Amino acid sequence: MKKFFNLDDPFFAPLWIRATIVALLGFWTMIELVAGAQGWAVFFAALAVFSAWRFAVIDYTNEDGGE
Repeated sequence: MKKFFNLDDPFFAPLWIRATIVALLGFWTMIELVAGAQGWAVFFAALAVFSAWRFAVIDYTNEDGGE
């Protein structure tokens, strides 16, 4: 499971990529809420919160291109 959610990957080192991912997940949560799909909205909200938390905890400064 860790490999599926490998947020330690150097691909995520630039701040703009991490912010974009969290923003897109939040945006998709709102779309699901407007569409009336509360189950999917909860799923994407949880994914957004989990991603934001992991992005805040992981130290990307030792990666190439980290900020």
